[in-house]
Amino acid sequence: MGRPRGPKGASQGWRSAWRQRFRAVPHRYALMAAYWFAVVATVLFSVFYGWHSWRRYEKTGIDRLMLTTSLIATATHDDLDREASGLRFLAHHLAVIHPRHHPARARRLLSEYQEVSPEVASAELIAPDGRVIASTAVPKGRPLPDFRQDARIWPSLERALAHPGLHIHRPIHGPLVDRWVIGFSDTVMGPGGRPRFLVTTPIRFGNFEALFAHLSLPSGLAVGILRSDDYIEGRAPVPRGQLAALLDRPQTGILAETLKRHPHAIQGVFSGWVSSDREYRYGVFVRIAGYPLVAFADVPRAQWMAQWWHRQAEIPLIFLIVALAFSGYAYRQVQVLAVRWEAEAARRADFLKNLATHDPLTGLLNRKGLYPVLQRAMARAEREGRLLVVGFLDIDDFKGINDRYGHAAGDTVLKTLAKRLERALRGTDHVARLGGDEFVLLIEGLRQKADLAPVVAHLKAALDGPFYADPREIAVRVSLGVAFFPLDALDAEHLIGRADRAMYAAKERAADDEPGWVRLYNHDMPSDPDARPDGLIDD
Repeated sequence: MGRPRGPKGASQGWRSAWRQRFRAVPHRYALMAAYWFAVVATVLFSVFYGWHSWRRYEKTGIDRLMLTTSLIATATHDDLDREASGLRFLAHHLAVIHPRHHPARARRLLSEYQEVSPEVASAELIAPDGRVIASTAVPKGRPLPDFRQDARIWPSLERALAHPGLHIHRPIHGPLVDRWVIGFSDTVMGPGGRPRFLVTTPIRFGNFEALFAHLSLPSGLAVGILRSDDYIEGRAPVPRGQLAALLDRPQTGILAETLKRHPHAIQGVFSGWVSSDREYRYGVFVRIAGYPLVAFADVPRAQWMAQWWHRQAEIPLIFLIVALAFSGYAYRQVQVLAVRWEAEAARRADFLKNLATHDPLTGLLNRKGLYPVLQRAMARAEREGRLLVVGFLDIDDFKGINDRYGHAAGDTVLKTLAKRLERALRGTDHVARLGGDEFVLLIEGLRQKADLAPVVAHLKAALDGPFYADPREIAVRVSLGVAFFPLDALDAEHLIGRADRAMYAAKERAADDEPGWVRLYNHDMPSDPDARPDGLIDD
């Protein structure tokens, strides 16, 4: 049996389909709002937690760096004070003996000082003209150098000779000791403010680094001392193979720039590219009181962020992933529920529609469901120029079957008849039950009346088989009346009515008149079903 064909609509995209599906979900807007609120809240919370934990970690890290740098500044200040005290003591004793007239006694004092100061690489007494009066680095009897001839050393010594007191020189590769040293000197002035001599006790660079040895420096942390002229005075650790490059030229990185921007700042924070390591670092600085030096400590940004990530950010990340996964799972469940709700709603709608348009006993179209199908079939027949057959079929003496075998057997006969009619007709045809034992057949697409004969023959063959009910065999005889659209009527009511009149005419056939089970409507048929009309179809 053919089913009513729904209207053909344009195919919709997945968004439109999902939107329609979601509209079927109860409280759909509340569910959608709750889902997106959970997603946005989770992301915002994770971002806020990450930002807050980073700021907290950054502050804690800066506090640690500041503590380390303050310790370095204090230790350096104490060591410089000790070196300055010893150097002043040495300069005072040299001034007493008039060293320019007694160079041997001066050399002995220098040697004794070096013996009690193991960090001192050598000790020299230098005249205002740059000549070395005495030196522990030059063996006795050998000529002493003239530093005025050394362009690397003399400018610094010349500046120191112009001012009395302690001077700290930038690191150089000492020509007398053949190693990197940090120069310390004290200038002794004579009457009239003219320099008498300068005594210098350069410290081995490695010994100056030992100032930081008592600190437990974590991996990646760099500490050091920077001069006011931007030269490195000391650093730990020293970049491998880059000692000369580190000490020979002034620094141009972020620390030097920060100190220039804040010349009076006692301490501060910096972040940026560091020229000594050629990497981005976070750090702090502390000025060393009484000396033109700044202590600093810095760490690579990548290392700091990696530590923050492993210690702080993994928790919100895991929380974010789990929360988003849970939200996605919940949203997916909403989708599944939406599909189920939609299917259930469609099932209920189909069920209710089916109740309204279909016969509950046989599943065929009822009178209400038949008329829209008939109207569409009539429109197609008119559009295509074909004939539409409306057949009215009725069981002869159905009341006798009910009385003889019972209503349950009668229902079984009706259901069996409905199934046979469905199987016998073509896919484009339709069967409906109007009530009781009355059935209507719609046969479409005929070019002429004669095309109905093979259809009727096939229908007759399907209905001739025996009918059974628990498990009795029941003899069933049917009558069929036929009306053609548009030949016999132009509207549904008249078509069905005239097919009904033809059916009653078929009922009046003789008991042995098998071909007479089908009658075609003609206008001469009386409306009184007791009259016997003409118009048999030849089988």
